[in-house]
Amino acid sequence: MGASSYNTFDNDDVADWVADLEDSTDMSVILEALKGVTDDAEDYIESPECLNAIIAAEVVAALNGSASDDLPESVRDWVAGRPKPDAKLKAKAHNALDVILADSELKELWEDNTEDYPKWVACLNDIKTRISNTG
Repeated sequence: MGASSYNTFDNDDVADWVADLEDSTDMSVILEALKGVTDDAEDYIESPECLNAIIAAEVVAALNGSASDDLPESVRDWVAGRPKPDAKLKAKAHNALDVILADSELKELWEDNTEDYPKWVACLNDIKTRISNTG
């Protein structure tokens, strides 16, 4: 599955996406990841697109002032001094997580892990809450 834990930043694909974020000067990497499971999504949303969108949603939550304790330092540095996300970006991130939770390859993979599946769902719901906070 590419993940070693239900926590967002404990998966193997994070480093690649974070490197792309660090090289960017705008929100394009975040928007591209979110659109990969919403606007530009195929009929079946595969795991890599889901993972990128989840990480992007974590960055939106961090921009909103509600960063995960596990947020990598390089992402904290990227977020520092940037404006809070507008309502449209927050809605897109929230929607992306809803899509992943509703029907995706990543959801199917986590459902096979009956012990950790509820923890994974709780983790994504926590991100949604942090995106919506007015903090």
